[in-house]
Amino acid sequence: MAGIDAPLQAAIDAALAGPYCRVTGIDLQDGRKVWLKRAEQLSGRMRLQKGNGARAFARERDGLLLLDDLGLPVPPVLAMGDDWFITPDLGPTLRHLLWTTTDTATLTPIFTAAGTALANLHLHSYRHGRPAIRDICWDGNAVHFIDLERFSTVKSDPRGLALDLMVFVHSLMGDGLRAPQTAPALQEAAITAYRALAPGIWAQARVTAGWLGWLPPLARLAKGSRDWAALAPTLARFRSDRE
Repeated sequence: MAGIDAPLQAAIDAALAGPYCRVTGIDLQDGRKVWLKRAEQLSGRMRLQKGNGARAFARERDGLLLLDDLGLPVPPVLAMGDDWFITPDLGPTLRHLLWTTTDTATLTPIFTAAGTALANLHLHSYRHGRPAIRDICWDGNAVHFIDLERFSTVKSDPRGLALDLMVFVHSLMGDGLRAPQTAPALQEAAITAYRALAPGIWAQARVTAGWLGWLPPLARLAKGSRDWAALAPTLARFRSDRE
């Protein structure tokens, strides 16, 4: 982590002195944008539902530092304290691009890069924890994973990696419901790229999908839910491959 320059230090001091906000976007005077993330302050029922905010913060911070050291695509930590860290803005999320861009040719290499990046992460035996496309950014040249609050520095077994992959494909399917014209090609671009690098993990996910065939009928009990609606096509996509 490089030294903190004066504009960044001034912005950090001002943000930390102000009211608490878990995530704050900061526009620096020199045109850069950075994000200040702080440990979530939870109490009562919310702490029971979401768990310990300090532990989730530590998981994300440690994950960013570890993966950056390995050369894997996460934002670098520009500065940090006991309960906060700063990362650069690395562009829009893939969900935003999917929902706002209709040019499939422009988006295809981006979604291909996302599938490749997740496969590379898994081949290092690490899982993101929730690799939804809203947690993957595109900076114009490469994708980067953000929001690693469910990350573990402990290496995962193939079953855990398969579940991570299934979260990714479920996100592709669910968010794609709002972009039915462009989503199918982009879903396949991401999946094809992943399978090309990590066919063994894809095969494990196919096995897991076979065990979960009882879930889609429950979607009828949650009408209007994009997440539930995406279950059936997600499981069907894994089961459709017989190679």
